[in-house]
Amino acid sequence: MSSLPLSTATTPPIAPTMRAWLVSARGPPTTVLKLTTTLPTPSPKPTDLLIRISHAALNPGSTSLMLLIPQFLRAAPSIPEIDFAGTVVAVGSSAPSQFPIGARVFGCLHLKAMTAGKGVLADYIAVSSDEAGVAVLPESWSFEEGAGLAACGITALNMCRAAGMQEGERVLVNGASGGVGTMAVQVARAMGAKEVVGVCSGRNVEMVKGLGADEVVDYQAHHPVGEYLAERYGDQPFDRIFDTVGVQALYSKSPRYLKEDGVFINVGAYEGGWRFVLNGLRNLFLPRWLGGTPRKFIGLGVPSTNEHAAAIAKFAAEGKVKTVVDKVFDLEDVIEAYKLLGSMRARGKIIIRIQDSDKTK
Repeated sequence: MSSLPLSTATTPPIAPTMRAWLVSARGPPTTVLKLTTTLPTPSPKPTDLLIRISHAALNPGSTSLMLLIPQFLRAAPSIPEIDFAGTVVAVGSSAPSQFPIGARVFGCLHLKAMTAGKGVLADYIAVSSDEAGVAVLPESWSFEEGAGLAACGITALNMCRAAGMQEGERVLVNGASGGVGTMAVQVARAMGAKEVVGVCSGRNVEMVKGLGADEVVDYQAHHPVGEYLAERYGDQPFDRIFDTVGVQALYSKSPRYLKEDGVFINVGAYEGGWRFVLNGLRNLFLPRWLGGTPRKFIGLGVPSTNEHAAAIAKFAAEGKVKTVVDKVFDLEDVIEAYKLLGSMRARGKIIIRIQDSDKTK
């Protein structure tokens, strides 16, 4: 490992230790997360960037991992969360040249980093390009906005790509007011959707319309929503359906409002981690003659490469997408932030302010 530089011409000194939230056991984040202030600051390997994290964002998938993965299968120490924005403060000898010291970046970790115990609820992270998708943050964007851009933006981008979405198509987004949903509405519009219909609660209807949705269905006023969709859109079915919540009934009933050659993509686990897995297997492999739903189903993972991050950064720089922020919490208040996440009442992203680097850039 390389030693930590004490300082550079454009960044403040790098502390030898850092604050970080650690996963202490399997269980809900409100009980298994512990804050330490003495974790050694990582040193960058030859291909690494060392990033001082300004802001991070919470993701429901991280909660699922805390609930599912036994502690003996975790790397130690294990830091949660994947979405970050910050400043490059040191680079390895073979690190990508497009990220010099002082660069303002945002990104999203992927599975390789998480299995190594790396996470972003900390002052620093050292990552290589095969552990995260990283891109330069658009100049007009704050770190707060950037922290909520990568995972949700990349997920939305991958949904549109995996579905084979074409210009002029009609798209339904379930969970349109959440982190991924707000991005899915905007990315679908940016990629040429003719019509975007969102599904969310009544209090979020105007917000979702403001992101580019042509129509918004209030699932509380139209319950069960599958029946309403069949009645309202049965004679003009959708080309693609993006479920960011994970409602099995929405897929089961989809032949009534999704074209025969349409695609249904799910990234949500609302009904629980194991149910998410079982439903996904059933939807993928159960033959139609045994009761399988006669519509193409994709249970999407989220690869995160520099190309993905750069693509969503381009949309951001062009003003085609924006991060919807529900609330910002300080690092010390992470437990309260997870309570809000668990309520499933957040509109957009929940952001963690680790150090307000926007004030010092």
